[in-house]
Amino acid sequence: MIVWKKMEYLAQHRLSSLIYNSEQNFDSQVMRIADKIYAAKSVRMIMVAGPSASGKTTFANLLSDRLEFKGVKVHRVSTDDFFIDRDRLSRLPSGVLDFDSLAAMDVKLLTYTLENILEGKKVVIPSYDFVSGTRSGVTRELEAEAQDITVVEGIHALNPVLLGKYKIDDSAVCGIYISPRRDFLLPSGRHIAPVELRLLRRILRDYYSRGYSLSDTLTQWEEVLNAERTYIYPFVHQASFTVDSVYDYELLVYKRCLGNALDKYPNKWTDNIREVLKEVADIPNLTIPETSLLNEFIKGGVVK
Repeated sequence: MIVWKKMEYLAQHRLSSLIYNSEQNFDSQVMRIADKIYAAKSVRMIMVAGPSASGKTTFANLLSDRLEFKGVKVHRVSTDDFFIDRDRLSRLPSGVLDFDSLAAMDVKLLTYTLENILEGKKVVIPSYDFVSGTRSGVTRELEAEAQDITVVEGIHALNPVLLGKYKIDDSAVCGIYISPRRDFLLPSGRHIAPVELRLLRRILRDYYSRGYSLSDTLTQWEEVLNAERTYIYPFVHQASFTVDSVYDYELLVYKRCLGNALDKYPNKWTDNIREVLKEVADIPNLTIPETSLLNEFIKGGVVK
């Protein structure tokens, strides 16, 4: 648990130290895992999974950078690029589009691709445009040699169906699960739980990167959580490593980005968050390091 009173004191008196140490706490997890994988020598594919807005993409990139620093050639694959076009998605009983089940993905193509990567064959990787909701038409070739490592990230990455005839507990495949894991305790006694942190992150990511309004994100959230219970959590045990993606200072970021915007959208998910953000100071000179995981959600190093 993170006691916010202490974090806010540091923000007002030693902001750079707070940010630096928060970033180091996360980066140390990346380095520890990368060093263990490198020492094992047998791993050829790393499957990085976690629920929505956990920081999978940034973690996968930082992990890849660390392995490359140690001399490994790393290839990167996002399962998001295997989404089917938005106009082909089915609707859930609630009426919202089903973005979060395996039915939203071209599983056959993804499985074929991952199997062939593990067998050292050349594959063609598609790309997906989240704003238009379609495959972009841009592709790239990937051919992994025996000593290379391919890092695959996405919400379903620990689901064994994606690997076809291969298994995550094979020596050649390593599973990693990432998610926020700590609460924030506010002076009033209110808590912000990891699921609420993820909602704040998703609101910002959807707005900055995917063309969705705050209302769109809130409408989808309940279905996102339902899908996680069905398609992600049953496979957490497949992971060899777990990562906590909470940053001690991130409530400052959400205060800067959202202010009182959530006041227009009262519901069971925002009621507590709105009250918590009222307790968080607005720090105007907040600068986020370029490599921070938080930039995955706010698209830039300076919060305005």
